[in-house]
Amino acid sequence: MAAPKPNTRHDIIQAALEEFAEAGYDRTTMEAIALRAQVAKGSLYYHFPSKEALFRALFAERAERLATLTEEAVVQDQWQGAMRAWSDFFWAEEAFLELFLSEAWRNRERERLVQQFLHRIIAPVVPVLKTRSDNAELMGYALFGAIAVPALHLLKQPEPQRLLLDNLMQALADWISAHMA
Repeated sequence: MAAPKPNTRHDIIQAALEEFAEAGYDRTTMEAIALRAQVAKGSLYYHFPSKEALFRALFAERAERLATLTEEAVVQDQWQGAMRAWSDFFWAEEAFLELFLSEAWRNRERERLVQQFLHRIIAPVVPVLKTRSDNAELMGYALFGAIAVPALHLLKQPEPQRLLLDNLMQALADWISAHMA
């Protein structure tokens, strides 16, 4: 058996992301993913034994990247940096954002995966929000949702305008600074 090309795993994950976002998890087939990734079905199964395993790998990869970006952003600019990191990530990763908001909550196993992901994303923000809120963890979740949902809404517009999301983040930052001191 020939060795897989170096980026095969990445290509498969990217193709799966696009298929899941377009067709939804249930309607996506491994055949469609293989076709989009331009790999043989055997190669697809070499890397991922099932569609659920592929979904989990895709989700974990993107979640890890967002967690790292959040940690770095909080060090540089506290909770405001986290909001910017989230908006930058979602703007660049529309398909993942759609997948996260629509497909990731469909069963108990995925719910646990999402909860782990969210906890990891929110954890760096909690210490810096503690000075502003008695319930800093819940505030972190609220900020995350306040960026994720409007970002998807804006991205689905015929002409997405990033400036509107940036303005929303500034308004949130101003409100938090004024009301949560």
